[in-house]
Amino acid sequence: MRALLLLFCAAGCATPGMGRVLGPATVYEDVSAPLEYRADLVRGTREVRGEACQTGIFLPVIPASIAWGDGGYRDAVRVAQAQAPDASLTDVRADIHTISILTIFRQQCVVVTAAARNP
Repeated sequence: MRALLLLFCAAGCATPGMGRVLGPATVYEDVSAPLEYRADLVRGTREVRGEACQTGIFLPVIPASIAWGDGGYRDAVRVAQAQAPDASLTDVRADIHTISILTIFRQQCVVVTAAARNP
């Protein structure tokens, strides 16, 4: 069992160009980090949430990547605002969440949580 685990961990470091230095390899990564915190004087009464993601695939055999998705702050706020179209958003918090597997697959999401306040 230990040998299988060691083999799996080493597989992330093995690339076709083993003689060249290609940089560090990632086996698995799952990271969340805060981006911004902004507060208004009067807090809204209900919480809304929006998420926007970018997904990408990197092919290590040939240095090429494919990525798709609108994963920006603006898009996440737009999704949150759609949950409360007639309200203004206060106490807006933005976080980033990243999942990376074997440096081949990567998904990065911006998650916005805000309080909705009716005018």
